Amino acid sequence: MALLFIDFSMPQAAPYTAKFLWLSHRQSSTGLYSIGNGDVCFVLFKVLTLSWLRESCMDYLLAPFAAAMGVAKERKRIRFSEQGWVLMYYTVFWPLGMFIWTKESHFANMDHLWTGWPQRDIDGLTKFYILTQLSYWIQQVISVNIEARRKDYWLNVVHHFITITLILVSYVYHHTRVGVLILVMMDAIEILFPFAKCLRYLGYTTLCDVVFCLFFITWVLSRHVLYLMTCWSVYSDVPRIMEVSCFIGSAGNLHGPLPVPDNWWHLIEPWLYPNGIVCHSNGFRISILVYLLLLQVLMMMWFGFICKVAIGVLDGRVVDDVRSDEESDEGSQITELEKDTNSFATVSSWQESRLQPRRSARSSSAAQIGNDGNGYLKRKAHGKGE
Repeated sequence: MALLFIDFSMPQAAPYTAKFLWLSHRQSSTGLYSIGNGDVCFVLFKVLTLSWLRESCMDYLLAPFAAAMGVAKERKRIRFSEQGWVLMYYTVFWPLGMFIWTKESHFANMDHLWTGWPQRDIDGLTKFYILTQLSYWIQQVISVNIEARRKDYWLNVVHHFITITLILVSYVYHHTRVGVLILVMMDAIEILFPFAKCLRYLGYTTLCDVVFCLFFITWVLSRHVLYLMTCWSVYSDVPRIMEVSCFIGSAGNLHGPLPVPDNWWHLIEPWLYPNGIVCHSNGFRISILVYLLLLQVLMMMWFGFICKVAIGVLDGRVVDDVRSDEESDEGSQITELEKDTNSFATVSSWQESRLQPRRSARSSSAAQIGNDGNGYLKRKAHGKGE
């Protein structure tokens, strides 16, 4: 807010504040945007903005809403607020990513991902989307480290850093088309999963199960079918369409193709000089493919937990190690994602009762009272016999 006030009230400060508030490096001749050092300021400010929005929405909107809807425990209200924020964010940015993706000519043809490289300049909406997504994932790394550490902490940290690296590489090396595609595919489930968990916290178990089924189908299609198709395109289409070469200069003064230098400087220069040399080589392609496949390995690990839940539901039984979302003091090797997805196994009322530790405790107490009562009657009868 202070930056906004300074930017509007002090015109002489605008050259310094504008780069934090607005997109930088607009080309007046085309209306498109190039990359540059001002993007760092924009991302840093967006990280702070998203952090403030997250805490504000959780404390003053989502937590009071959960309390009004009957969520009594503070821990559950916090978890509802966390998932509610994710739902709010992706309800805006997944449709935005889909809009950017579908309006391009390469929407249904992966060959067009690689034609016309490098795309030195991009439209403002695409730049805003990519930089805001980058800011969001940086903010997620911060959130993971300030919240209570969960069972899948390291899995999340590795995932977040790989995602940040891929976004940066796609932006700096001018592969924004494939960058937007991967973000859209990865984010497809980021609406359904938090939505299902929010429904569960509010007690809408039947609707929660329906959304979980949609989540399962969407996960398979987006993260294991379309995603692997994109990986295959990197492996097979890129060598066929893109030649090993380098380019140098701005979009309006681009020189190339040039031979790839023997040194490593051509890999570093795009990070320092936006109009400097940028190269495509087989080594670069293989490195990106390795990163993409490493991300797929992490997703397969998560998918294993999801399949365990789905199989248990289809078999009509309660999945092993089913626990509520509240942290337990007892040691457990089950991951946070497995705890959350296992919570959706609400097939029938008797199974639901087995999912609630408190109900189990009451059942145990009732059984104990029954046993004590039977013992008392036996002792009384025995006394009469004597």
